[in-house]
Amino acid sequence: MKIKYKLSQEEYLEAITLHQKMGFRKLMIAVYIMVAVMVVIMSTDYSDTRIIFRNFGALFFAIAFYLLLSKMLGTYQSKKLYEQSDTLSKDTTLRVSAKGIRVGSNDKPISWDTFSKYKENDKYVILYTGINRFKIIPKSVMTVHELKEFTEYIEEHIGMRAV
Repeated sequence: MKIKYKLSQEEYLEAITLHQKMGFRKLMIAVYIMVAVMVVIMSTDYSDTRIIFRNFGALFFAIAFYLLLSKMLGTYQSKKLYEQSDTLSKDTTLRVSAKGIRVGSNDKPISWDTFSKYKENDKYVILYTGINRFKIIPKSVMTVHELKEFTEYIEEHIGMRAV
């Protein structure tokens, strides 16, 4: 089966959003918030109302700033990566077979056991070879038959589905 596609910057950012829905990032944000809350709770003098409002107000704004900043930086970095990449904005051809996936004109395919997990939604399939190494494949470029065949390969050869 041959899949040919080109990712636009908007499609790439949508797929990156799907990638970032991984549980580890949410866990790190939760740990940061819990540490900040514990520090404020333990260091606040509860006999002075002003200090209580000041500390918890500062906590609220610190958490809001952290969440906003991490979202903005993530989007900025993704856009920069797309603009600087030689391959992301180019036409990509994948040849999918029982042996693996051959990218472009490479002679040797990436074997199925190289992929550690996959993630999908209604628009994209992301195949992972490492924590931050993955291949984004839009479902819109495949026919119904090709999509079914591709899904069967993934389910047969890649054991773990990312949550």
